[in-house]
Amino acid sequence: MYVFSTFEHSSLLELAISELEEKDIARDKILAVPMSRMGEERQLFDTIHRADGHSLLDGGAMLGTVFMLFGVMWGFLWKFGPILGGLTGFALGVAVGFAFDYFNSKRSVKKDKAKNVTTEVVLVINCEQSEVKMVEAVLWNHLATSIGRVKRS
Repeated sequence: MYVFSTFEHSSLLELAISELEEKDIARDKILAVPMSRMGEERQLFDTIHRADGHSLLDGGAMLGTVFMLFGVMWGFLWKFGPILGGLTGFALGVAVGFAFDYFNSKRSVKKDKAKNVTTEVVLVINCEQSEVKMVEAVLWNHLATSIGRVKRS
């Protein structure tokens, strides 16, 4: 039986491996694979095939609507009229909203990078059916993030 688990890269992982070896799980039946993070930056614009839930158009659409409303209202007082006042207000609102979202998303990307420094390690243990409960107990006691099992074929 194969037992898979994920850990944050910490000393608890080393303690779990040591305890498994003390409980007669051979070293050659334990495999630890450190996972690497994607090195490239998050893209700012979503495509039809990839979207991360952060949009740069929401703020621009909201501020464009508000500025357009004010442009139309004040456009009756201006020489060039309410239509050009509304279009000017819309363009200005979209530009201000887009700039605000752009700089806000850049700041959140920097926070996310600083916050998520740890990488995960996948631990694979090849053990007998009778040892599965003991192996899972050891892994949970050392704060495994998740555990799964697969029968050998």
